[in-house]
Amino acid sequence: MRWPSASLAACSCALLLSGCGGDSERAAPPPRLPRIPSGLAQRLAAEAELVASAPTGSCAARAAAVRLQQDAIASIARVPGRFQEQLMNAANGLVTRLSPCTEPTRREPPPRGKGHEKHGKHVKKKNDEDEQ
Repeated sequence: MRWPSASLAACSCALLLSGCGGDSERAAPPPRLPRIPSGLAQRLAAEAELVASAPTGSCAARAAAVRLQQDAIASIARVPGRFQEQLMNAANGLVTRLSPCTEPTRREPPPRGKGHEKHGKHVKKKNDEDEQ
């Protein structure tokens, strides 16, 4: 009795499975998402890494952010339309957040006036006076 019920269940499963997707036409593969060319993506990522690794607020960080922005502008035609706005917003936002840097001013030593002469260089030793 067990064998007939087991074979009936197996046949039922086989019929069900053969009915699913049994069309002679195959379903079309899902559309490929647009991609940024790998060379461009690697270059932009390397430039972003330079911005991130530079000290915060430094001239190096600002310069790296400006280079990234300029490269993004120059390369925007190679970026798929769905990513262009996001890329430019990120590049422009980075430059905006990093304030323009000013080179550190060089501190001049205070002027030497009275009371700032070299001390102790021309003092005669007591033994030198006795020998004369």
